[in-house]
Amino acid sequence: MKKIFLSVVLVFVALQLSAQLVSVDELSKSIKEPNLIVIDARPASDYLKTHIDGAINIDAISLSTNTPVEGTLKSAADLAKIFASNGVSPKNKVVIYCKTGVSAGRMYWVMKYIGFKDVSLLDGNMGAWFAARKPITKNPTKLAAASFSPAVNASMLATKDYVKSKMASAGTVLVDSRAAADYTAGHIGEAVSIPNELLSVNSKLKPAAELAKIFSAVPKDKEVIVYCKTGATGSFTYFVLTNVLKYPNVKLYAGSYSDWSH
Repeated sequence: MKKIFLSVVLVFVALQLSAQLVSVDELSKSIKEPNLIVIDARPASDYLKTHIDGAINIDAISLSTNTPVEGTLKSAADLAKIFASNGVSPKNKVVIYCKTGVSAGRMYWVMKYIGFKDVSLLDGNMGAWFAARKPITKNPTKLAAASFSPAVNASMLATKDYVKSKMASAGTVLVDSRAAADYTAGHIGEAVSIPNELLSVNSKLKPAAELAKIFSAVPKDKEVIVYCKTGATGSFTYFVLTNVLKYPNVKLYAGSYSDWSH
């Protein structure tokens, strides 16, 4: 009877972790699963001060070349090499965290773009884990290298030419996720300003009902193209739209306003 109960509990935990946004309690119960990898997307300097025990470090900034403009993504092949060299492949379950969710959101979008299927974000990030007094360490974790070929999902990406082709389309809505002051200083076409103010005071994502109100000016039956300055906050907005609010047709303009104004 105890074995049956334990099996039910493990199945429940696995189902919970299959969600794209996981809580601290859900992660702490599943963190020792052999196929699960936790990625700290902060800079190495932050990771080495303290991090979730068992997490590896891949700085989200390493995913960009920053040439010819800030935020330019590396090639799909180079992105795959970064994850594979750190022991991560699409065979793994992955949970990502950072400080505010933005870097984790960027990494989430990149991983889904190159073919990862089971990727989640930690709600509340490092702050929530620390506040819950879950295991932390200064000791880095290193995994044996893996290998895989990227399987690019081109439907997630909007290029500058694609955005230009949709400027006059009644079926497309542009969402600018930069601060209101940046939007006022200059934006793309008839883009709607929805600043990336999606977290509560405790750094956790706001409730779905509140998020739905924030995005009420964005119809679900239209194609949505999200951008910001360099693609990072836009990636987090992409995550919210697709996984929390279930918008069916969302793209990220990865080059964002840096590329547009270049």
